[in-house]
Amino acid sequence: MKIYVTGAYGPSQEFEPLRELGHEVVLGRPVDQPARQPYTEEELIEWCRDADIIMASHLDTVTRAVIQAAERLRLVVVPYISVDKIEVSAATELGIVVANSPTPQNFHGVAEAAIAFMLALLKRVKRNEAKLRRGEWGQRIDRGWLLSGRTVGLVGFGRVGTQVARRLQGWEARLLAYDPYIAPETARPLGVTLVPLTTLLAESDIVSLHLSLTPKTRHMIGEKELRSMKRTAFLINSARGELVDESALYRAIDESWIGGAALDVFEQEPLPMESPLRMLDPSRVILTPHNVSHTETGRLANLKLALESTLSALKGEMPKHIVNPPAAARWRERFGSKKAGGLR
Repeated sequence: MKIYVTGAYGPSQEFEPLRELGHEVVLGRPVDQPARQPYTEEELIEWCRDADIIMASHLDTVTRAVIQAAERLRLVVVPYISVDKIEVSAATELGIVVANSPTPQNFHGVAEAAIAFMLALLKRVKRNEAKLRRGEWGQRIDRGWLLSGRTVGLVGFGRVGTQVARRLQGWEARLLAYDPYIAPETARPLGVTLVPLTTLLAESDIVSLHLSLTPKTRHMIGEKELRSMKRTAFLINSARGELVDESALYRAIDESWIGGAALDVFEQEPLPMESPLRMLDPSRVILTPHNVSHTETGRLANLKLALESTLSALKGEMPKHIVNPPAAARWRERFGSKKAGGLR
């Protein structure tokens, strides 16, 4: 069978377990390639037409048209958590399962990155480094703030949000969270108080986003929300760029509605050179290329899980971590182990 990898994250040899079983692995443009651009829909339709499995990178969007064109397709798998670049509803309608790779290393990496952003902003690291490189020395005006005594608001209290809260135990910070799907009993043992979003935005010194992208969460942080934050508050987004209205965020920082921001994700990736975000005061804004939470440990764990899902699907067995259970019954009818039938 054929496995199309739209963007390998490491060397070709990592896919040997598939080749050793007689499967063909077709590697697309490496993710680490300089100025690597996402595949267009037309490119993916043509390229993946005879795919049995598509392993998609975080840069490439697998649309309904791509899924429909691949008549043999049985699985779309991603070696990370989010599946917002996959048209899951289309896959479900066609009886194709979509699987992600929710490893603990994923959650831990993002949680650590969020806290690193908090400290870098509070300690004014970029401002002070720039002064030193200019040959200047620290002054009273360059001093930062303690995390102790600050209020940290976590928008989303799922796997990542709870890991952030765990890591902030002992920092003597006040912890708030907004998540309409979480019961107060879940947050209370971690010293977290669940509050409405309006309360969290108004009272937090740091607002950190830890949500999946859905139609409801797209642009959930816009002008109204940014204007409701403290003028000294920081916004951190290491989740999904589309959660924030970037045009509103630009104005919020440029006009000092808020104190600053740290962003690892953007509405368009790679971030265009002409993006207004690049023009903001670098001492108040941290921009990183969707990699600050990535680790080699996490990458290998994610790939291992994605390969396990791939091997299961190739054998006609249901992968463990599917995100569209309604597709399972039809999938078993089409691809279940009795119909796997060996290699094609």
